[in-house]
Amino acid sequence: MSYFWTFESDLPSGLGVETFSLAHIGVLILSAIIIFCIIKLYRKQTVLGKRSIKMTIAALLILLYFSRWIWCALFGNFSFFMSMLLPLHLCSVSAIKGATAVFSNNRLLKEFSYGVGLPGGLAAMANPNLGPYPLFSFFFVEYNLTHILLILLALLYVFGDGFRPDVKSLPYSICLGAPFIVIAVWVNQSIGSNYMFLNHTEKGTVLVLFDKWLGTPGYLVAVLVSIIISWAILYAPWEISRRRESM
Repeated sequence: MSYFWTFESDLPSGLGVETFSLAHIGVLILSAIIIFCIIKLYRKQTVLGKRSIKMTIAALLILLYFSRWIWCALFGNFSFFMSMLLPLHLCSVSAIKGATAVFSNNRLLKEFSYGVGLPGGLAAMANPNLGPYPLFSFFFVEYNLTHILLILLALLYVFGDGFRPDVKSLPYSICLGAPFIVIAVWVNQSIGSNYMFLNHTEKGTVLVLFDKWLGTPGYLVAVLVSIIISWAILYAPWEISRRRESM
């Protein structure tokens, strides 16, 4: 706990949580239990209770995002802010869209939460890539809480509200995310950042393996294929169900 607020430049080596280490696996198991329990609780709520839970999640997503800014201003540096904290990573975009979906109750934004926020959150939890940050540090806790909430929000729509994802709406989700990708490319070229991992791979992620196979920028092809496979897994059960109902 003595390093909870410490910025990475002031952390000693050897404290970071390695991908798929015992600590990381423990976090994944605990996160799954928390998500499962909240979904069970949510299903028992009244309409007003469900609305309150989703509003709380939306508020937390916003607060967690801006808490990074405050933490960076107090303990970090401006270069880190510019290269990491602008709302141009996929999960930052998903947090913004997810919070907006709660307040607006817009179906297309709910679809974005399911089709983009959910797989993005799962990928981020599986590949945290937090370098030297220990388990009990602000950045590690904030990072994991944000992605737990992104996953939870999408699952609440599906398993709590009866929302049925529709693959026909997926192109609209892509269109909602496309402007952020264009901006990320421009910002990356301008300041040398790596938003959405478009410039190079990051240690501690599966992207390293993709880079080993296909090089740079060839790893982006593997990323695209992975996204398509994820969408097939997420949407196939709903499309199969629809076809059976129409028979």
